[in-house]
Amino acid sequence: MSMSALIAEYLDFAIPEYTARASAVIDVPAPARNNVIYAITGVRRCGKTYAMYQLMDRLIAAGVPRNRILHFSFDDDRIMPFSDHTFADLLDEYYRMVPDALDGCYLLFDEIQEAPYWTNFVRRVAEQHNVTIVLTGSSSKLLSSDIPTNFRGRSLSREMWPLSFREYCLFHNIDTSDVGGEYPPNVRRPLQTAFERYLDVGGFPAVQHLPTLDRMRLLQGYADEIVVKDVLERFETTSLRVAMRFSRTALRSTGLKFSVNAQVKALRGMQVPVSSGKLYDLLDDFEDAHLLFKVGDFTLSIKENPRSSSKVYAVDPGLSLAVAPANHMDIGQRLDTAVFVELKRRYGDSRSNVIASYSAANCPEVDFVVGDEATSEPYQLIQVAANTGIDATTIVDFAGRDLSDKFRSEIGNLSAAMDNTGLRSGTLISLEEEGQVTASNGVIDVVPAWKWFLR
Repeated sequence: MSMSALIAEYLDFAIPEYTARASAVIDVPAPARNNVIYAITGVRRCGKTYAMYQLMDRLIAAGVPRNRILHFSFDDDRIMPFSDHTFADLLDEYYRMVPDALDGCYLLFDEIQEAPYWTNFVRRVAEQHNVTIVLTGSSSKLLSSDIPTNFRGRSLSREMWPLSFREYCLFHNIDTSDVGGEYPPNVRRPLQTAFERYLDVGGFPAVQHLPTLDRMRLLQGYADEIVVKDVLERFETTSLRVAMRFSRTALRSTGLKFSVNAQVKALRGMQVPVSSGKLYDLLDDFEDAHLLFKVGDFTLSIKENPRSSSKVYAVDPGLSLAVAPANHMDIGQRLDTAVFVELKRRYGDSRSNVIASYSAANCPEVDFVVGDEATSEPYQLIQVAANTGIDATTIVDFAGRDLSDKFRSEIGNLSAAMDNTGLRSGTLISLEEEGQVTASNGVIDVVPAWKWFLR
């Protein structure tokens, strides 16, 4: 296919219908030389391309001519193989076909990491042309590290994630309206049911309305695609057999401590030669591809490499469930995972934040602490417990302390962590329970997960 025919197809492309997402709104300036370059990163299939479509619709509604917006995907096999002149040929042909674009245009480049030498091209065009450039890519290693290095402080990055619970409700036409922060019974009950479903389905947009078996197969395909395209093809880390097995095991371990050394032993027992260093590198590459994330202890996060002791969390509870054997993963793991991803969604864009676990001699573990990475100061403590063993209808006043052992343990850990950190509040997220515990050093809010996610 000729370059002109390919560009013509993209210019004539009808934007498909979609559900607008607040998290996908991007505000960009009018075209100009030396504009800021915008980059959207995130796991494959989370909706980055549809964020581009949403932007295109907003620009067109604001009066920008359609032919002044060139959306182009670099994972289109018709433009391969790439040559040293592919980028220049693409832009030259576009300007030839749309001369007015030289006065100002919007260049929306999807999956830019597929093309070699893209940073040089993008920097040159941003400096010399009247353009606004928006990029998407699935690999944070390429976009979040190459952009600041090559674009000299003239770039902004945005991380996108699978659907939040609020967006999940939007996709399924579930009312999330509250009245003064309270939810009437006719709204509350559907939200409780929807949240448990959310922990099964997850937040990848394309699977939302699929039957269970089709959803599982598609999510398994996503996991494999990420490993092959964003890890093996990009970084050439190790063999396909090792990478696939290791990724599945790590995803099934979401919310749990994950031992790389145990995986080395297991693979060697299968006569597969592999080193711990190779697997640690592979785990780093999974994180760069947004497939899963390592969470170390807060007290070690600044001083030491968290490789030695860390939990892993999948990018989506539905994805981790899809690759797990039947009945292998309990709801607690999926709830932990969903809370972690929501914390990343809320705080991950700020590079000064760190999301870690917390432990001390008097506190075996608090699931999450959010703090300032530069000063190593925590400012939020969160414990997650799917089931606390308390009747949700009686959890109003804890003064009597007639609590289950499990609940005592969760509250005790939070209270000890509050003592250690000087914080006066903590949060316990459960599936159903709601109330407040007055501890000697502050207050612990017990919040139903669905309500916490809608805050």
